[in-house]
Amino acid sequence: MSVWEQYSIDQRNEYIQFLQVYGALSNLFRQKQGDAVPHLDSKFQETVFAKIFDSENVDIGNTPHDVLSVFGTKRVGIGLKTWMGSRPSFQKVMQLKRYKNEIDAYKTDAQSLAYKVSEIKNERMSSDYVRLGLTDTDNIYHYITRDKGLFSIHECSYPLIELSKIRVTSCTETGIGWSDGLKDYKYTFGDSQIWQKFDAEKYNTLLLNRFDIKIIKDPFSFLLQSYLKLAETLREEENNNNFAEVYLPLYSFKSKQVEEKSGLNAWNAAPKSKGSNIPRPLNEIYIPIPIDFHLKFRDFFCPDITAVIEARKLDRTKRPEIRFHIVLPNGKTIPALLTGDNLKNFQSGSLTEQDQFGNVYGQSALGQWLLVDVLGLKSRKLVTKEWLEQKGTDSVRLWRRKDDYSLIHIDFAPAGAFEAFMKGEPIPEADE
Repeated sequence: MSVWEQYSIDQRNEYIQFLQVYGALSNLFRQKQGDAVPHLDSKFQETVFAKIFDSENVDIGNTPHDVLSVFGTKRVGIGLKTWMGSRPSFQKVMQLKRYKNEIDAYKTDAQSLAYKVSEIKNERMSSDYVRLGLTDTDNIYHYITRDKGLFSIHECSYPLIELSKIRVTSCTETGIGWSDGLKDYKYTFGDSQIWQKFDAEKYNTLLLNRFDIKIIKDPFSFLLQSYLKLAETLREEENNNNFAEVYLPLYSFKSKQVEEKSGLNAWNAAPKSKGSNIPRPLNEIYIPIPIDFHLKFRDFFCPDITAVIEARKLDRTKRPEIRFHIVLPNGKTIPALLTGDNLKNFQSGSLTEQDQFGNVYGQSALGQWLLVDVLGLKSRKLVTKEWLEQKGTDSVRLWRRKDDYSLIHIDFAPAGAFEAFMKGEPIPEADE
Protein backbone atom coordinates (compact mmCIF):
# COMPACT_ATOMS: atom_id res chain seq x y z
CA MET A 1 0.00 0.00 0.00
CA SER A 2 1.29 3.46 -0.90
CA VAL A 3 1.68 6.15 1.77
CA TRP A 4 -0.90 8.20 -0.17
CA GLU A 5 -3.50 5.46 0.35
CA GLN A 6 -2.94 5.53 4.12
CA TYR A 7 -4.38 9.04 4.30
CA SER A 8 -8.18 9.33 4.25
CA ILE A 9 -10.05 10.11 1.03
CA ASP A 10 -11.28 13.39 2.56
CA GLN A 11 -7.68 14.41 3.35
CA ARG A 12 -6.53 13.60 -0.18
CA ASN A 13 -9.38 15.54 -1.74
CA GLU A 14 -8.76 18.58 0.50
CA TYR A 15 -5.03 18.51 -0.34
CA ILE A 16 -5.85 18.53 -4.07
CA GLN A 17 -8.27 21.43 -3.56
CA PHE A 18 -5.54 23.49 -1.86
CA LEU A 19 -3.17 22.74 -4.74
CA GLN A 20 -5.83 23.75 -7.28
CA VAL A 21 -6.47 27.03 -5.47
CA TYR A 22 -2.76 27.86 -5.29
CA GLY A 23 -2.25 26.91 -8.93
CA ALA A 24 -5.19 29.11 -9.88
CA LEU A 25 -3.29 32.09 -8.40
CA SER A 26 -0.24 31.51 -10.65
CA ASN A 27 -0.46 34.98 -12.22
CA LEU A 28 0.44 36.47 -8.83
CA PHE A 29 3.94 35.05 -9.12
CA ARG A 30 5.11 36.00 -12.59
CA GLN A 31 5.49 39.18 -14.53
CA LYS A 32 4.21 37.73 -17.77
CA GLN A 33 0.57 36.65 -17.48
CA GLY A 34 -0.97 33.94 -19.56
CA ASP A 35 1.73 31.28 -19.12
CA ALA A 36 -0.17 27.98 -19.15
CA VAL A 37 2.16 26.15 -16.73
CA PRO A 38 0.81 26.70 -13.18
CA HIS A 39 3.06 27.81 -10.32
CA LEU A 40 3.56 25.97 -7.02
CA ASP A 41 5.81 27.24 -4.23
CA SER A 42 7.72 24.46 -2.44
CA LYS A 43 7.25 26.04 1.01
CA PHE A 44 3.50 26.20 0.44
CA GLN A 45 3.58 22.56 -0.59
CA GLU A 46 5.34 21.62 2.68
CA THR A 47 2.96 23.65 4.82
CA VAL A 48 -0.26 22.44 3.24
CA PHE A 49 0.92 18.81 3.21
CA ALA A 50 1.67 18.90 6.94
CA LYS A 51 -1.60 20.69 7.69
CA ILE A 52 -3.95 18.47 5.71
CA PHE A 53 -2.34 15.13 6.55
CA ASP A 54 -1.84 15.87 10.28
CA SER A 55 1.90 15.54 9.80
CA GLU A 56 4.85 17.37 11.32
CA ASN A 57 7.08 19.73 9.37
CA VAL A 58 10.54 18.46 10.35
CA ASP A 59 12.72 20.32 7.84
CA ILE A 60 15.34 22.26 9.82
CA GLY A 61 17.22 23.49 6.76
CA ASN A 62 18.79 21.23 4.13
CA THR A 63 17.83 18.04 6.00
CA PRO A 64 16.77 14.95 3.99
CA HIS A 65 13.13 14.81 5.13
CA ASP A 66 10.60 17.64 5.01
CA VAL A 67 7.59 16.06 6.73
CA LEU A 68 6.97 13.24 9.19
CA SER A 69 3.76 11.18 9.03
CA VAL A 70 2.87 8.65 11.74
CA PHE A 71 0.55 5.69 11.12
CA GLY A 72 0.18 3.84 14.43
CA THR A 73 3.71 2.65 15.25
CA LYS A 74 4.99 3.31 11.72
CA ARG A 75 6.90 6.58 11.15
CA VAL A 76 7.44 7.73 7.56
CA GLY A 77 9.89 10.44 6.51
CA ILE A 78 8.78 12.29 3.39
CA GLY A 79 10.75 14.45 0.99
CA LEU A 80 8.55 16.93 -0.88
CA LYS A 81 9.43 18.34 -4.30
CA THR A 82 7.85 20.12 -7.26
CA TRP A 83 9.10 21.11 -10.70
CA MET A 84 7.94 21.93 -14.22
CA GLY A 85 7.56 19.11 -16.72
CA SER A 86 6.61 15.49 -16.09
CA ARG A 87 9.31 14.04 -18.34
CA PRO A 88 12.14 12.11 -16.59
CA SER A 89 14.59 14.63 -15.16
CA PHE A 90 17.33 15.12 -12.57
CA GLN A 91 16.37 17.18 -9.51
CA LYS A 92 18.54 18.47 -6.67
CA VAL A 93 18.19 16.31 -3.56
CA MET A 94 21.11 17.33 -1.31
CA GLN A 95 23.53 20.21 -0.85
CA LEU A 96 27.11 19.28 0.15
CA LYS A 97 28.93 22.63 0.23
CA ARG A 98 30.23 21.91 3.72
CA TYR A 99 31.90 18.74 2.42
CA LYS A 100 33.46 20.22 -0.72
CA ASN A 101 37.11 19.99 0.38
CA GLU A 102 36.62 16.43 1.62
CA ILE A 103 34.95 15.39 -1.66
CA ASP A 104 37.44 17.16 -3.94
CA ALA A 105 40.23 14.95 -2.59
CA TYR A 106 38.65 12.04 -4.53
CA LYS A 107 38.24 13.78 -7.90
CA THR A 108 41.11 11.86 -9.53
CA ASP A 109 39.29 8.51 -9.13
CA ALA A 110 35.71 8.43 -10.47
CA GLN A 111 34.67 5.25 -8.64
CA SER A 112 36.06 6.47 -5.30
CA LEU A 113 34.44 9.87 -5.85
CA ALA A 114 31.00 8.36 -6.50
CA TYR A 115 31.42 6.13 -3.46
CA LYS A 116 32.46 9.04 -1.20
CA VAL A 117 29.57 11.28 -2.26
CA SER A 118 27.14 8.38 -1.79
CA GLU A 119 28.62 7.59 1.61
CA ILE A 120 28.13 11.17 2.80
CA LYS A 121 24.55 11.18 1.50
CA ASN A 122 23.80 7.93 3.33
CA GLU A 123 25.37 9.22 6.55
CA ARG A 124 23.20 12.33 6.48
CA MET A 125 20.08 10.29 5.79
CA SER A 126 20.94 7.84 8.58
CA SER A 127 21.41 10.75 10.97
CA ASP A 128 17.91 11.94 10.11
CA TYR A 129 16.55 8.42 10.67
CA VAL A 130 17.87 8.61 14.24
CA ARG A 131 16.62 12.17 14.76
CA LEU A 132 13.09 11.31 13.67
CA GLY A 133 12.86 7.65 14.71
CA LEU A 134 12.61 6.32 11.13
CA THR A 135 13.47 2.99 9.57
CA ASP A 136 15.58 2.90 6.40
CA THR A 137 12.88 1.22 4.27
CA ASP A 138 9.58 3.11 4.60
CA ASN A 139 10.45 6.66 3.53
CA ILE A 140 9.31 8.28 0.27
CA TYR A 141 9.49 11.25 -2.04
CA HIS A 142 6.11 12.87 -2.69
CA TYR A 143 6.47 15.10 -5.72
CA ILE A 144 4.30 17.19 -8.01
CA THR A 145 5.12 17.84 -11.66
CA ARG A 146 3.53 20.75 -13.51
CA ASP A 147 2.62 20.75 -17.18
CA LYS A 148 0.34 22.99 -19.23
CA GLY A 149 -2.76 23.51 -17.06
CA LEU A 150 -2.01 20.32 -15.16
CA PHE A 151 -0.65 19.00 -11.83
CA SER A 152 0.49 15.37 -11.47
CA ILE A 153 1.14 13.84 -8.03
CA HIS A 154 3.74 11.09 -7.74
CA GLU A 155 5.22 8.96 -4.98
CA CYS A 156 8.49 7.03 -5.15
CA SER A 157 10.80 5.16 -2.83
CA TYR A 158 13.51 7.09 -0.95
CA PRO A 159 16.22 4.50 -0.19
CA LEU A 160 19.82 4.69 0.89
CA ILE A 161 22.29 4.28 -1.95
CA GLU A 162 23.51 0.69 -2.38
CA LEU A 163 27.23 1.36 -1.90
CA SER A 164 28.31 -2.09 -3.05
CA LYS A 165 26.45 -1.70 -6.37
CA ILE A 166 27.69 1.73 -7.48
CA ARG A 167 28.50 1.94 -11.19
CA VAL A 168 29.89 5.17 -12.66
CA THR A 169 27.92 6.19 -15.77
CA SER A 170 29.62 9.48 -16.68
CA CYS A 171 32.51 11.67 -15.62
CA THR A 172 33.17 15.15 -17.02
CA GLU A 173 34.82 18.38 -15.94
CA THR A 174 31.53 19.57 -14.46
CA GLY A 175 30.38 16.48 -12.59
CA ILE A 176 30.01 12.74 -12.22
CA GLY A 177 27.06 10.39 -12.72
CA TRP A 178 26.42 6.93 -11.26
CA SER A 179 23.74 4.34 -10.56
CA ASP A 180 23.21 1.70 -7.87
CA GLY A 181 20.74 -0.24 -9.98
CA LEU A 182 17.74 1.34 -8.25
CA LYS A 183 18.25 5.09 -8.77
CA ASP A 184 20.40 7.28 -10.99
CA TYR A 185 22.41 10.11 -9.42
CA LYS A 186 24.86 12.82 -10.38
CA TYR A 187 27.08 15.23 -8.43
CA THR A 188 27.95 18.64 -9.88
CA PHE A 189 31.27 20.19 -8.85
CA GLY A 190 30.37 23.85 -9.29
CA ASP A 191 27.51 23.91 -6.76
CA SER A 192 28.40 20.77 -4.70
CA GLN A 193 24.94 19.28 -5.22
CA ILE A 194 23.63 15.74 -5.53
CA TRP A 195 20.90 15.25 -8.10
CA GLN A 196 18.58 12.27 -8.48
CA LYS A 197 16.72 11.22 -11.60
CA PHE A 198 12.96 11.05 -11.18
CA ASP A 199 11.24 8.85 -13.74
CA ALA A 200 7.61 7.72 -13.48
CA GLU A 201 8.51 4.47 -15.25
CA LYS A 202 11.29 3.49 -12.85
CA TYR A 203 11.67 1.56 -9.58
CA ASN A 204 8.83 1.95 -7.06
CA THR A 205 7.29 5.08 -8.57
CA LEU A 206 3.52 5.63 -8.62
CA LEU A 207 1.32 8.19 -10.35
CA LEU A 208 -1.19 9.02 -7.60
CA ASN A 209 -3.41 11.61 -9.26
CA ARG A 210 -3.57 14.05 -12.15
CA PHE A 211 -5.89 17.05 -12.30
CA ASP A 212 -6.49 20.29 -14.20
CA ILE A 213 -5.55 23.76 -12.95
CA LYS A 214 -7.71 26.71 -13.99
CA ILE A 215 -5.53 29.82 -13.77
CA ILE A 216 -7.34 33.01 -12.69
CA LYS A 217 -6.61 35.84 -15.11
CA ASP A 218 -6.79 38.60 -12.47
CA PRO A 219 -5.93 37.01 -9.09
CA PHE A 220 -5.30 40.42 -7.46
CA SER A 221 -8.96 41.42 -7.46
CA PHE A 222 -9.92 37.94 -6.31
CA LEU A 223 -7.52 38.07 -3.34
CA LEU A 224 -8.57 41.55 -2.25
CA GLN A 225 -12.25 40.66 -2.23
CA SER A 226 -11.58 37.40 -0.39
CA TYR A 227 -9.40 39.11 2.20
CA LEU A 228 -11.99 41.76 3.03
CA LYS A 229 -14.56 39.04 3.62
CA LEU A 230 -12.24 37.04 5.88
CA ALA A 231 -10.41 39.83 7.74
CA GLU A 232 -12.31 39.31 10.97
CA THR A 233 -11.75 35.58 10.88
CA LEU A 234 -8.03 36.13 10.35
CA ARG A 235 -7.84 38.39 13.42
CA GLU A 236 -9.55 35.74 15.54
CA GLU A 237 -7.13 33.05 14.34
CA GLU A 238 -4.17 35.28 15.16
CA ASN A 239 -5.44 35.76 18.70
CA ASN A 240 -5.91 32.00 19.08
CA ASN A 241 -2.31 31.01 18.34
CA ASN A 242 -1.84 28.26 20.90
CA PHE A 243 1.92 27.70 20.77
CA ALA A 244 4.92 29.42 22.32
CA GLU A 245 8.24 29.03 20.51
CA VAL A 246 11.83 29.94 21.45
CA TYR A 247 15.41 29.09 20.47
CA LEU A 248 18.45 28.22 22.59
CA PRO A 249 22.15 28.18 21.62
CA LEU A 250 24.31 25.05 21.67
CA TYR A 251 27.24 27.28 22.62
CA SER A 252 28.04 29.97 25.17
CA PHE A 253 26.19 33.16 24.27
CA LYS A 254 28.89 35.12 26.09
CA SER A 255 32.02 33.67 24.47
CA LYS A 256 30.34 32.56 21.21
CA GLN A 257 32.15 29.22 21.57
CA VAL A 258 31.38 25.78 22.97
CA GLU A 259 33.18 25.82 26.31
CA GLU A 260 35.68 22.99 26.86
CA LYS A 261 34.24 21.68 30.14
CA SER A 262 30.60 22.71 30.11
CA GLY A 263 27.54 22.71 27.88
CA LEU A 264 27.96 20.14 25.11
CA ASN A 265 31.40 19.36 26.57
CA ALA A 266 30.14 18.75 30.12
CA TRP A 267 31.37 15.17 29.68
CA ASN A 268 34.91 16.65 29.61
CA ALA A 269 34.59 18.21 33.09
CA ALA A 270 36.37 16.79 36.12
CA PRO A 271 35.14 13.39 37.40
CA LYS A 272 32.11 13.63 39.67
CA SER A 273 33.89 11.89 42.54
CA LYS A 274 36.87 13.78 43.94
CA GLY A 275 40.10 11.87 43.35
CA SER A 276 38.49 9.55 40.81
CA ASN A 277 39.96 8.90 37.38
CA ILE A 278 36.68 7.69 35.91
CA PRO A 279 35.60 10.12 33.16
CA ARG A 280 32.03 11.32 32.84
CA PRO A 281 29.83 9.60 30.24
CA LEU A 282 30.36 10.85 26.68
CA ASN A 283 26.69 11.79 26.38
CA GLU A 284 26.49 13.85 29.58
CA ILE A 285 25.63 17.36 28.42
CA TYR A 286 23.41 20.34 29.05
CA ILE A 287 22.22 23.13 26.78
CA PRO A 288 23.35 26.52 28.17
CA ILE A 289 20.64 29.13 28.74
CA PRO A 290 21.90 32.74 28.85
CA ILE A 291 20.47 34.97 31.57
CA ASP A 292 19.60 37.40 28.75
CA PHE A 293 17.15 34.78 27.49
CA HIS A 294 15.46 34.36 30.89
CA LEU A 295 15.10 38.13 31.26
CA LYS A 296 13.58 38.53 27.81
CA PHE A 297 11.36 35.42 27.80
CA ARG A 298 10.39 35.07 31.46
CA ASP A 299 7.29 33.01 30.85
CA PHE A 300 8.50 30.23 28.57
CA PHE A 301 9.52 27.64 31.19
CA CYS A 302 7.12 28.85 33.89
CA PRO A 303 4.90 31.91 34.52
CA ASP A 304 7.86 33.98 35.81
CA ILE A 305 11.28 32.37 35.87
CA THR A 306 12.99 35.44 37.34
CA ALA A 307 10.93 34.98 40.51
CA VAL A 308 12.15 31.37 40.77
CA ILE A 309 15.77 32.47 40.25
CA GLU A 310 15.46 35.04 43.06
CA ALA A 311 13.84 32.49 45.38
CA ARG A 312 16.75 30.10 44.81
CA LYS A 313 19.23 32.84 45.74
CA LEU A 314 17.39 33.74 48.96
CA ASP A 315 17.16 30.21 50.34
CA ARG A 316 19.76 27.77 49.04
CA THR A 317 18.45 24.99 51.29
CA LYS A 318 15.10 24.96 49.48
CA ARG A 319 15.94 25.61 45.88
CA PRO A 320 12.80 25.48 43.71
CA GLU A 321 13.21 23.38 40.58
CA ILE A 322 11.60 23.66 37.19
CA ARG A 323 10.81 20.20 35.86
CA PHE A 324 9.08 19.16 32.65
CA HIS A 325 9.33 16.53 29.91
CA ILE A 326 11.09 16.90 26.56
CA VAL A 327 9.42 15.49 23.45
CA LEU A 328 12.09 14.40 20.95
CA PRO A 329 11.40 14.43 17.18
CA ASN A 330 11.62 10.63 17.18
CA GLY A 331 8.49 10.48 19.35
CA LYS A 332 10.20 9.61 22.63
CA THR A 333 9.60 11.63 25.80
CA ILE A 334 12.25 12.10 28.51
CA PRO A 335 12.12 13.90 31.89
CA ALA A 336 14.11 17.12 32.11
CA LEU A 337 14.79 20.13 34.32
CA LEU A 338 16.48 23.50 34.58
CA THR A 339 19.30 23.58 37.10
CA GLY A 340 22.49 25.46 38.01
CA ASP A 341 23.02 29.11 38.91
CA ASN A 342 20.39 31.32 37.29
CA LEU A 343 18.77 28.09 36.02
CA LYS A 344 21.28 28.15 33.18
CA ASN A 345 21.39 24.41 32.48
CA PHE A 346 18.73 22.77 30.27
CA GLN A 347 19.25 19.04 30.70
CA SER A 348 17.51 15.68 30.93
CA GLY A 349 16.29 14.44 34.31
CA SER A 350 18.03 13.16 37.40
CA LEU A 351 19.51 9.69 37.67
CA THR A 352 16.67 8.54 39.91
CA GLU A 353 13.80 9.35 37.53
CA GLN A 354 11.97 6.49 35.82
CA ASP A 355 9.21 6.28 33.28
CA GLN A 356 6.16 4.01 33.52
CA PHE A 357 8.16 1.15 32.00
CA GLY A 358 10.95 1.37 34.57
CA ASN A 359 13.50 2.97 32.24
CA VAL A 360 15.96 5.11 34.22
CA TYR A 361 16.83 8.50 32.79
CA GLY A 362 19.73 10.73 33.64
CA GLN A 363 21.67 13.69 32.32
CA SER A 364 22.88 11.39 29.54
CA ALA A 365 19.47 10.88 27.90
CA LEU A 366 19.36 14.21 26.07
CA GLY A 367 23.04 13.99 25.17
CA GLN A 368 22.62 10.49 23.75
CA TRP A 369 20.01 11.74 21.27
CA LEU A 370 21.48 15.17 20.49
CA LEU A 371 25.22 14.67 20.57
CA VAL A 372 25.81 10.97 19.89
CA ASP A 373 22.87 9.60 17.89
CA VAL A 374 22.10 12.59 15.65
CA LEU A 375 25.27 14.68 15.48
CA GLY A 376 27.46 11.57 15.45
CA LEU A 377 30.07 12.25 18.15
CA LYS A 378 31.63 8.81 18.59
CA SER A 379 34.75 9.53 20.65
CA ARG A 380 36.00 11.97 23.25
CA LYS A 381 36.58 14.78 20.82
CA LEU A 382 35.79 18.29 21.98
CA VAL A 383 32.71 19.79 20.38
CA THR A 384 33.38 23.18 18.79
CA LYS A 385 31.10 25.78 17.26
CA GLU A 386 32.82 25.15 13.93
CA TRP A 387 32.01 21.42 14.21
CA LEU A 388 28.36 22.24 14.90
CA GLU A 389 28.21 24.60 11.92
CA GLN A 390 29.68 21.84 9.72
CA LYS A 391 26.66 19.79 10.80
CA GLY A 392 24.43 22.70 9.77
CA THR A 393 23.32 23.78 13.24
CA ASP A 394 24.33 25.71 16.37
CA SER A 395 20.91 26.13 17.99
CA VAL A 396 17.79 24.22 19.02
CA ARG A 397 14.15 25.16 18.67
CA LEU A 398 11.76 24.62 21.59
CA TRP A 399 7.98 24.89 21.51
CA ARG A 400 5.01 24.07 23.76
CA ARG A 401 1.33 24.74 24.09
CA LYS A 402 0.77 28.13 25.73
CA ASP A 403 -1.31 26.60 28.52
CA ASP A 404 1.06 23.69 29.23
CA TYR A 405 4.53 23.99 30.79
CA SER A 406 4.86 20.24 31.30
CA LEU A 407 5.71 19.18 27.72
CA ILE A 408 8.38 20.96 25.66
CA HIS A 409 9.20 19.83 22.12
CA ILE A 410 12.76 20.10 20.82
CA ASP A 411 14.51 19.92 17.45
CA PHE A 412 17.63 21.31 15.84
CA ALA A 413 17.62 24.76 14.25
CA PRO A 414 19.85 26.23 11.50
CA ALA A 415 23.13 27.95 12.41
CA GLY A 416 22.50 31.53 13.53
CA ALA A 417 18.93 30.83 14.67
CA PHE A 418 19.43 31.82 18.32
CA GLU A 419 21.23 35.08 17.56
CA ALA A 420 18.50 36.07 15.08
CA PHE A 421 15.77 35.10 17.57
CA MET A 422 17.25 37.27 20.34
CA LYS A 423 17.41 40.23 17.93
CA GLY A 424 13.84 39.70 16.74
CA GLU A 425 15.05 38.95 13.21
CA PRO A 426 13.79 36.21 10.85
CA ILE A 427 15.28 32.81 11.54
CA PRO A 428 17.89 32.09 8.84
CA GLU A 429 17.51 29.16 6.51
CA ALA A 430 20.36 26.71 6.08
CA ASP A 431 22.53 26.82 2.97
CA GLU A 432 20.65 25.28 0.09
